[in-house]
Amino acid sequence: MSLLMFEGPAGTGKTTRLLAAARHYLERDPLNTEQRVLALTKYHGSRRRMDLKLRERNEGVGNALDCVTIDSFAWNLIWRWRSLVDHLGLKPVEGDFPSITSAAGVLLQRPNVAKWVARRFPLVVVDEMQDCKGGEVALLRGIEPHVRLLCGADAFQDLSGDADNEAIAWASTVGEVVALDEVHRTNTSGLLAAAHALRDGSAVDSNAKSGFEVVSAAVADQGGAVVCWRVRSWDRHGPIAVISATARGTSPFCDQVIDWASTKESTSKKSGTTAGPYPVGWESGDDEAQRTVLELLGLPGDPTARICCADLATHAEGQGLHDVRDWLRRQQFVRGVAAVSTSEVVTAVGHLVHRRRAFGPNRPWRRRAMTIHQAKNREFESVIVLWPLKLASNLERQRRLLYNAVTRARGRAVVIVQDPKRVMMAGPLFAGCT
Repeated sequence: MSLLMFEGPAGTGKTTRLLAAARHYLERDPLNTEQRVLALTKYHGSRRRMDLKLRERNEGVGNALDCVTIDSFAWNLIWRWRSLVDHLGLKPVEGDFPSITSAAGVLLQRPNVAKWVARRFPLVVVDEMQDCKGGEVALLRGIEPHVRLLCGADAFQDLSGDADNEAIAWASTVGEVVALDEVHRTNTSGLLAAAHALRDGSAVDSNAKSGFEVVSAAVADQGGAVVCWRVRSWDRHGPIAVISATARGTSPFCDQVIDWASTKESTSKKSGTTAGPYPVGWESGDDEAQRTVLELLGLPGDPTARICCADLATHAEGQGLHDVRDWLRRQQFVRGVAAVSTSEVVTAVGHLVHRRRAFGPNRPWRRRAMTIHQAKNREFESVIVLWPLKLASNLERQRRLLYNAVTRARGRAVVIVQDPKRVMMAGPLFAGCT
């Protein structure tokens, strides 16, 4: 069989087993000088982690490696075969990932295209395969007969909440499946019990001494105080991730908890000791980072307005936007363009921000707020989860979301639940599946 899939819960070593299987393949079938290993994943967070692990001197596969997101691979494939794309009447749109992966999936159903990929990449490693849908699965289906395909997946970590995972169902029918069940990420009893309960649909137990607890907060001030006291206790252990079930700006409770912890101080009534403030910065998304850069540039409101490249490059340099400055100078000195439109600058800034965030260096931090999607496939010593009163999803998806948040922790975690009427804490926590 050409496909091997490791399937198991978070922390059971799927990535480690993928690395071992990849090394075993390369020992048996070494790469030629023109060949490389292709590593694919859905999100840049997991791409970064996989890239680091695959390049490790002793445990990895070396530097003959292309580790990219699956949509980036699909776009490069479409660009290389653009004449065939036009001939087939495919209409991929740059930036529209479903159209890009669908077109790539169609291309890879053609043996000549799939074999062309296989000559360059005889070994393909896919992590977090449960996140692949539609055209992404078609893409994998097209190359599978021609390469050695190694996959890691867990259906419960599919945040779409689909009952039947398309990628795992396909892989199970065509390849060998190795089931993993022993968790290696943590030995904290409370974290292990909470993860098991969330997967099983049973009630989640809360016990601070076990390393996992659920705390109710009637208002954001109470939640902020809990954050401050946990940070005070946990800061010595290492980085703390504050993981929100909602994006920034969509839940007043989550936003206000983080603002309170970042600016206020909590005082113990018994001892008089204090905790906080502890600044917590949000991990920005592409859109937010793009807006910040555009505000610094101060572009005209008219998208067709023409702007002098030399003048804007000087302004960008003064704002510390060196990648924007370099892009403008390329337009001026390489392309011979004296002026660009506002819309061209906006598009370029979008590409530059995405590249900077995806491939720039990881900067050290002690506390950072992020969404559950941003935290996927990452590990932190301590985790604080913010859980608003209302989420636009059913209980099954809520348990998947909370599972993905809690299992990011190696040592300890707390879930702060917005619960003004103490309804959540009165009954079994997160029990059931509907």
